[in-house]
Amino acid sequence: MPAPRRLLALAAVLLLSLACMGMGGLGETEVISKIPQPDRPFTVTVIDVTDTSFSVSDFSVDGQTIVPADMGKARIGIDFAKVKDVLFLQQGDALTATVAFLDGEVKTVDVVPNTVFYGRTKWGLMRLLAKDIKELHF
Repeated sequence: MPAPRRLLALAAVLLLSLACMGMGGLGETEVISKIPQPDRPFTVTVIDVTDTSFSVSDFSVDGQTIVPADMGKARIGIDFAKVKDVLFLQQGDALTATVAFLDGEVKTVDVVPNTVFYGRTKWGLMRLLAKDIKELHF
């Protein structure tokens, strides 16, 4: 192989190597270093869609202790203090939640799948999307 072709091939291999090394950052590696301070303290048992269960204190949605939801055309904020359990069900792009209240009433509502829940586990801080939650037990 002539020297100019070898040099060109070497340059192409080096350029390709650099491009491949940069691909390592394509995944989500965001470190959770702080969470919003909740307006009231709540400890919740969370079960995610992989059936992993953990206890979470200072549980909130952006510091608010509500489940933001839609019921019909209304946008509502369901107070954590009135909730016993929430069961989430993903159906295509839609996420519904069956909310069991402390007074025995049960309602089904729609939840935005990308709603972010925050809290503290005994291992560290937590950030979890609503679409990745299977159950909440208050």
